Amino acid sequence: MRMINRKPGDEPEMGEGCHLQPEVAVKSQNWPWGRNCLDLEAGMGEASGEEEMGLLLPCTCDHGGLQKVSSPVLVKLNWKGEDFKAGSWGKDFALGNKLKDYYWVFPMNKDERTLESFRLYASYKKMLLYSPEREYDLSISSPGSCKNCGQGGGVIFYNGSFFFNCYDSRDLCRTDPFSMEVSRMELEDQDPISFNNWYSYKDTKYQDMDMAGDEKGLWMIHGATLANGNVVIRKVHPHSLRVGAPWITSQPKAKMTNTFMICGVLYATKRVNSTHELIFYYYDTNTAKEGNIKILMEKILPTVQSLNYNPNDEKLYMFNDGYLLYYNITFKNHVPAVRGRSDSGQYSKSERGQSLERKEVQVAAGQKDQSSLSPMQLHQRKRGSDAKLEEEQVAARAVRQEAMRKGN
Repeated sequence: MRMINRKPGDEPEMGEGCHLQPEVAVKSQNWPWGRNCLDLEAGMGEASGEEEMGLLLPCTCDHGGLQKVSSPVLVKLNWKGEDFKAGSWGKDFALGNKLKDYYWVFPMNKDERTLESFRLYASYKKMLLYSPEREYDLSISSPGSCKNCGQGGGVIFYNGSFFFNCYDSRDLCRTDPFSMEVSRMELEDQDPISFNNWYSYKDTKYQDMDMAGDEKGLWMIHGATLANGNVVIRKVHPHSLRVGAPWITSQPKAKMTNTFMICGVLYATKRVNSTHELIFYYYDTNTAKEGNIKILMEKILPTVQSLNYNPNDEKLYMFNDGYLLYYNITFKNHVPAVRGRSDSGQYSKSERGQSLERKEVQVAAGQKDQSSLSPMQLHQRKRGSDAKLEEEQVAARAVRQEAMRKGN
């Protein structure tokens, strides 16, 4: 296992044919955060001599934000077993990544702190069959210690590498699961990023640094002393491990049970009861605006150990007291962004007509698809969907009942 240590100011490793997006690491919070996909496409918002960071990604945020979340789909228990309550799982959270069919499961040790062993699966079926392509122990290169391990359930798999808080430190680690090369970046600034369970989420341990990926790139969500423990959002360069300037929110991290990012917007959850979470707050880094929302989420067990959004399949992935769940999500309808739109947000008649024409074509295509089915086929499709939903609900109830039985 090869180690690469970096400190702030070190030259970044770019490489791998990546194109950079001007995401400026400014020194103050008085920055026009409203840069959007159109600015990037048109080459606007130049870096003006400042450092550049972030990846240029396709712009797919043609919606009005999160509207609702489906019932949970129970996949399975994590591969280590029911005694391993904390961890994270999912797919590659980088938009347009090269490992689109891969799944990973990273349970923490029983101490609910240490990230040591992970499994990487080449497909969903392989994961269901407990047949990993890659299984590795991060402590194998340092027997008796865990200096290359991670801590907390904030780990994420992004563009072919794991990103996590390095064990017992304020460092950010990146691990390639195939070469097992480990890179570290010391994260020190005038507002040090917390670590060692100083600013974790409510009801979870050591998730001081929570990594996330969305359409805009790689993110870090953390708390900080100078922010009075409120949530701080930063962009992270996946190759150099440099972090950008902070967006400081008005919400304490300890009030939240978890967070996730969609199109540069942070969404936060809080516990309602043992079976439901509430998505109650958002912070939009594109506009620096924040507010309250109310979207209920069902869960099968009380504690949300990790929660992440994948921009490739538009699903939420939850590690729920050792069980792997995912959710389908629905976005608010929104007219896709068009060049030339006025500052008021209104579209010209021709732009509106083109958008409506596209929508009519999509509706017509859906109707044609339905009309090609016989009444019996439509009935069978509906019955199959209802049966699948009932099966998922039965499985979720069984897990809850078993947990209650053991609790008694």
